[in-house]
Amino acid sequence: MKFWSDFYDLLMPDLPGCPAAAADSALRQSSIAFCEQSLAWQTEHLPVFVMGGIAEYAYSPPEGAAVHAIIHAVLDGEEIESFACEKNIKIKNLRRQTGKPRYVLGGPFSLTLVPTPDSNGVLAVTVALKPSALSTGIDDALFHEYREAIIHGAMARLMLSPKKPYTNIQLAAYHQQQFIIKTAAAGMRVARGYTRAPFQTAILRRG
Repeated sequence: MKFWSDFYDLLMPDLPGCPAAAADSALRQSSIAFCEQSLAWQTEHLPVFVMGGIAEYAYSPPEGAAVHAIIHAVLDGEEIESFACEKNIKIKNLRRQTGKPRYVLGGPFSLTLVPTPDSNGVLAVTVALKPSALSTGIDDALFHEYREAIIHGAMARLMLSPKKPYTNIQLAAYHQQQFIIKTAAAGMRVARGYTRAPFQTAILRRG
C-alpha cells in the first residue's frame, strides 16, 4: 500500500503552507471519487456460500477499502442481475418471497439476494472498491497507474479552500477539468477490458 504522503512530491510544491492533514483528506476524497466514477479498482471475491433462508451477506473488503458496487454476479454457474438498490416494484415484491435468486442488490455494507434463496448454493461476485473513509493510503497499482488523476482531484479541492496561501480558483478549475478527463479515460479503459488496475482477493462473510 502507498500512503497519502507518497503523493506529496508532486502535490505539496504547488500548495505552500498546506497542512499534511488537509492534503491527506483531499487525497482520500479524490481517490474515493476517482474509484466511484471510473470503477478502476475491482476485486474478485472468494465464493460466497449461500444458505437457504438467508438473503443478506456482509462484505469483507481488504483493509482500508470499501465496496462501491457489484460488477458481476454468478450463482451456481448462472449469471444473475445486480442492482444498487430496489429498482422497481417487481424486485420489492420478490424480496418477500423465497425461491431461486434472480437478482443481487449491492448495499454499502452487504449484498442481498432476491428472492430469498430456498436452498444452498455458491455465489461468485466481482465488486468495485474504493478507499474507506478512514483509509491511510491506496493500493500500490492504483497509485502507479492513476496517481496523476488523483493529484489533480486533490489540488482542485485544496485550491478552492478560502483564504489560504494556495487558494487559486482558476487553477482549481483547471485541475478539476483534468481530473474529470483522466477519470473518464480510466473508466473507458475499464469498460473495454484494458484496465491494469489491481485485483485482490477478499472474503465475504455470511450475514
